[in-house]
Amino acid sequence: MPRKPQNILYAANEKPPLTTLLILGVQHATLSLLFIVYPLVAATEAGLSFESTQILITSCIIFMAVATLLECWPRTGSGLLLVQIPNMAHLPLALQSYAAGGPAVYVTMSLIAAVSQLSLTRFMNAMRTLFPPEICGVAVTMLGVALAEPSLRRMFGLGEGPDSLADGRYVLVSFTALAIIVVLAIFSRGLLRLFAVAIGAAIGWILAVYTGVAIAPAEPTFSSLPYVDLPSLGWPGLGFSWAIVPAAVITGIISAVDMLGTVVSMQRMDDADWRRADMNQAARAIRANTVSDMGTAVTGGFASASSSAAIGVAFATGSTAWRIGIVSGVVMLLAAFSPKLIASLTVIPAPVIGAILLYSAAFLIVAGMELILSRRLSDRRIFTVGLAVLAGLAVAVLPQLVHQAPGWAQPILESPLSVSTAVAVILNLVFQIGIRQTASVPVTADDNPFTASTEFLERQGDLWGARRDVVAAAIPVVAEAIETLIDTGVAEDGLEMEARFDETNFDVVLLYKGEAIEIPTLRPSPEDLLGDAKAVARFVGYMLSKRADKLVLGKRGERQALTLRFEH
Repeated sequence: MPRKPQNILYAANEKPPLTTLLILGVQHATLSLLFIVYPLVAATEAGLSFESTQILITSCIIFMAVATLLECWPRTGSGLLLVQIPNMAHLPLALQSYAAGGPAVYVTMSLIAAVSQLSLTRFMNAMRTLFPPEICGVAVTMLGVALAEPSLRRMFGLGEGPDSLADGRYVLVSFTALAIIVVLAIFSRGLLRLFAVAIGAAIGWILAVYTGVAIAPAEPTFSSLPYVDLPSLGWPGLGFSWAIVPAAVITGIISAVDMLGTVVSMQRMDDADWRRADMNQAARAIRANTVSDMGTAVTGGFASASSSAAIGVAFATGSTAWRIGIVSGVVMLLAAFSPKLIASLTVIPAPVIGAILLYSAAFLIVAGMELILSRRLSDRRIFTVGLAVLAGLAVAVLPQLVHQAPGWAQPILESPLSVSTAVAVILNLVFQIGIRQTASVPVTADDNPFTASTEFLERQGDLWGARRDVVAAAIPVVAEAIETLIDTGVAEDGLEMEARFDETNFDVVLLYKGEAIEIPTLRPSPEDLLGDAKAVARFVGYMLSKRADKLVLGKRGERQALTLRFEH
């Protein structure tokens, strides 16, 4: 059972009070529905008719809700608070598909992307090697960086052109909303903290109306929309374009990596003793998302993905309960039956959305850094992380690099997340060359046990990227074992200290010629400390068995093998 962090009020498996549960669920659902701007952009760029746009949006919302329900429910998904939004990574794929053959081509490309995403769940053990914590940290950090540009553009009222100027009204609204969210999240308790995002957004919206930033709904279209109506879905048919298949496959992989980043973020937030990513939990979340993407594809909709903005809201409210996601899914499902409600959400002021996104970006960047620094970093790992982050920043701040790339590569390079993650994975594999997962060093009676243990284990810990706290805990235990074996004369000719690492365990094996030490099952009496050397060795052996996670006695050839295992 994960240990709940101090800043979390309602952990994943806890049940908030009904009123709190409902309000938090509505808060998350409202934030998710704001992002229907992505499929709206796709529909506008493709020149879709009003009816086709309605089908696109309605299907997207319905299967966002389905995916949220499947992912949050422990029996079908991850049991984490993973609320869906339209998948921004699908926007380039949608635009290319619509240009190549309309909605029918996008259906086929969405299905290909979903299959490529699903296929990765068959290799989750391999993904544990490809995505150690520092690589996951890079992905989480770049999730935050990817949110920075759209959030800052909305906060300052900047247009798409290079000559656009900041609008003071946008700055006033966005920073007021952001300040309220931050102050309530840090300094308040109870209901004020739980609803910090909703309160900040509401006050920001009121201020936006007062300053003239808020946009009125389009008339007469808005007035003609019914409050309640049956959802409109359709079957666009199937189309195909070989030229877009690579982009579809890459989009699926990017979506899986994005999902992995959000799952790791939620795991880390919900567990004070988090050590490594639970890949089985991530696989369940990805499979649930894939089922939803297939459903929305065949009904003319837009794919969805877990919301990184929702992670920031969960942090601000201190609530990660999966039941909140269930309420959010139900609310989104009901929203699909109200065209007027959906249309009204599209006019929430841009600076308010920008403030929420910036808050989420700040949390994700710091959470990613914390993941990176949870491991000891050798020179190889420092360059892996540094170069990967710089590669992602390069395409973010120098868009001309993307525009000069071949057409098939542009959808890949447009995402700082995909670029950074790809570079990190490749460098991590390359820099593994020449690193053995087993290393050893001799220790003699002339050596200082503590110095020998510290230098050897820290050096190997840096090379392997072991957790700092595990290496720090192993050093005094190993030093005490070496000192006992040598000082008591059990290992008269010295010994060999061997270390092994496999992401799950950090093992230190002491190999020596001599008699096997005895590990008592019962605590020796204090009088044993006054006895002979073997009596002292028994006492120390008992203490070692309590301080290491596991102690194993064995033989390797003619030598005794004392294995100290530390869970990683």
